[in-house]
Amino acid sequence: MTSLAQQLQRLALPQSDRSLLSRDEVASLLFDPKEAATVDRDTAFAIGCTGLEELLGIDPSFEQFEAPLFSQLAKTLERSVQTKAVNRQLDENISLFLIHLSPYFLLKPAQKCLEWLIHR
Repeated sequence: MTSLAQQLQRLALPQSDRSLLSRDEVASLLFDPKEAATVDRDTAFAIGCTGLEELLGIDPSFEQFEAPLFSQLAKTLERSVQTKAVNRQLDENISLFLIHLSPYFLLKPAQKCLEWLIHR
């Protein structure tokens, strides 16, 4: 490999690193690690959105988290290329969501939402 190729490889964005996308085991709340490795982003997103819809039936105040954490924009967001301010806001939204979710942690809809956040 040439020096330039090595430099470019070091500068590659994390989401473009194929080794990160082809792991044998992945952290998961709902699946065993090997099965979780086969779950793609669209599936994890659908699971999370289903959980959010079910939680909205229990507590409508979860609606405030739909746009920042469970929207198409959130699905495609790549943290590694965002500004510190955007990442700080996302961290705050996740923290508030987890606090709001804590009384419901043992419910399946809450676990579905967590699966999406773990996957991302």
